[in-house]
Amino acid sequence: MLPASVALAQPAAAEEWSYRIERGDTLIGLHERLMRPEASWRQVQRLNRIADPLRLQPGSTLRIPIALLREEAANAEVLHVHGEVWLERAGAERQALAAAAPVHAGDTVVTGAQSSVSLRFADGARTQLGPNGRLLVDRHVRLGASGSVETRVRLDAGGAEAQVPPATPARAAPRFEMRTPVVNLGVRGTEFRGRVDGARTLAEVVQGRVAAGTQTLDAGFGTVATAAGVAPPRPLLAAPDLSALPARIERMPLQLPLPRIEGARAIRAQVFDTAEVPRLLLDGLFEQPIAGWADDLPDGRYELRVRASDTDGVEGQTSRRAFTLKARPEPPFLLRPRAGEKITDEQVTLAWARNPQAARYKVQIAPQADFAAPTVQRDDLTATELRVPLALGTHHWRVATVRADGDTGPWSDAQTLERVERPPPPPPPSAPASQSSQVAGDGVVVNWAATPLAGASYQVQIARDAAFTQIVLDERTARTEALLAKPDAGIYYVRVRTIGADGRAGGFGAAQEIEVPRSMWWLWLLPLLLLF
Repeated sequence: MLPASVALAQPAAAEEWSYRIERGDTLIGLHERLMRPEASWRQVQRLNRIADPLRLQPGSTLRIPIALLREEAANAEVLHVHGEVWLERAGAERQALAAAAPVHAGDTVVTGAQSSVSLRFADGARTQLGPNGRLLVDRHVRLGASGSVETRVRLDAGGAEAQVPPATPARAAPRFEMRTPVVNLGVRGTEFRGRVDGARTLAEVVQGRVAAGTQTLDAGFGTVATAAGVAPPRPLLAAPDLSALPARIERMPLQLPLPRIEGARAIRAQVFDTAEVPRLLLDGLFEQPIAGWADDLPDGRYELRVRASDTDGVEGQTSRRAFTLKARPEPPFLLRPRAGEKITDEQVTLAWARNPQAARYKVQIAPQADFAAPTVQRDDLTATELRVPLALGTHHWRVATVRADGDTGPWSDAQTLERVERPPPPPPPSAPASQSSQVAGDGVVVNWAATPLAGASYQVQIARDAAFTQIVLDERTARTEALLAKPDAGIYYVRVRTIGADGRAGGFGAAQEIEVPRSMWWLWLLPLLLLF
């Protein structure tokens, strides 16, 4: 039962529909055609001061209270689903919900983690339910021939955004109400957000006006409601500046820089696709100035939406920024030389792992970190190494994967090496030299770049086969390296994935190959940089 102090008053019976009288119309006939059986046509007669209910003036306007109009059940339509979305219907088992499916009054829509669903109602109003949400379509009817639709939904968990179209000369104003455990939100021609947060409901109005219990929220204002009442409206925080966001992202898992906003406790970041009706793909509330998700996301064009959350959790105006994700084909893992290694040989061998998607590789070597003037630039390499002469000094190098169709992935993170002079030979021994013994190394050391995701860990797998059925190492670690101790000679396959602080793991990167030479003695330690 909703507290009386915060319950929204139902639409008054005084709301009316203007009907244009046609030849042959009578009040009794209009009652049978347009009004509910229990409605009284005499109420319409008194309202319009009609002397004879059988004689109506064609072309004149008849005022009919909307509360008297006949109701016809309407269905909502599922515009899109993303992730895990279910439909709960009385007397039936829970079922997965798909696009274009009808949703009836009495149905409940439920979303899982990082999942969303968008519904369109009979009057064109739309509601998008975000992750971990629960929304009941409580009432959805057309009101006679007025064109008006009455919709009532109940938000029991999660957050929802609603766009309710305004009235037009050809369409009556929609009658839309969103109920929550502590407050009801009633609107006419409005865009707003509602969110259930434990024992609180938060509401923010983007356009139009919303009746939130005893308060009225204009565009640009929000409030917090509890069982004790509805707080006075407060201005929404300004839209963040996203101009510094890069237009192209080349690494997964997705990590997007966020601006620091004065007065904000956290920042809501959402990723949508660019469909005609955009789908909410990723959603998160972040206290640090970076948005990151472990979930996989295909290459393509997306839109980031960001808004600041104040100290009470009321979210502000939204900024939007388009970006392109181009992270595939992934760059190969760099094998040698090691980062910062000093090399005395004039001929330097660069080596990288084989990416199964590669038809060839691109390689750049440059004296500057920005690769503005590369000294070596090759795009025709089918092998996984390149031997080149290099002058004394510091060099930067990087590799990219090229598919058979010419699709080129992003560059690997640049690695550095230093060409140095050979050291002078040691002085001759004073006594005959004894034979030096060979020292075995520890094995193959696998290193990868750290993710900026707070609290993240990693899972690294090494296997003897590309299908990873013969796994020789499966390790979860907070470090950015793993050791395969003294492996047998042969080909090995390596893959790594990131695990978020919440325990949800992203997808593995493409498996890549390393070859252990047929030698029982390890005179080297093989670093492997996994670049994501």
